[in-house]
Amino acid sequence: LMIKRELAKDSELRSQSWERFLPQFKHKNVNKRKEPKKKTVKKEYTPFPPPQPESQIDKELASGEYFLKASQKKRQKMEAVKAKQAEALSKRQEERKKAFIPPKEKPVVKPKEASTETKIDVAAIKEKVKKAKNKKLGALTAEEVKLKMEADEKKKKKK
Repeated sequence: LMIKRELAKDSELRSQSWERFLPQFKHKNVNKRKEPKKKTVKKEYTPFPPPQPESQIDKELASGEYFLKASQKKRQKMEAVKAKQAEALSKRQEERKKAFIPPKEKPVVKPKEASTETKIDVAAIKEKVKKAKNKKLGALTAEEVKLKMEADEKKKKKK
């Protein structure tokens, strides 16, 4: 507003556009609030509480361990631990042995012997060579090189 008042006072600027003097504000698009990524699904209401988890004693009674002597319990635990250790040891050994297993090699293909049945057509090969020389593909022959050199020398002399 202050800028507009100042511009309105000046007689020259009164008739002109004031766009160049006024500040330019960037419009920000304010997005709507995003919904949460994880929506919690409410479980169905049940008036009954969940069943009580079994206690350690109940589990031992069900398996029959409750009636074992202390030495027998200790022996069972040791056997379980040893079985677990043996399993882990075997896995570790397999991992170590993987480095020593050689990769599968492709079977060696024996080169095929040149068959004596196919006859080489010498005349046809000669024809091909003559055609190739006529086309002037590749390097020039010795005669052609000499002719070109002589032509270049003549051009130089003329200059």
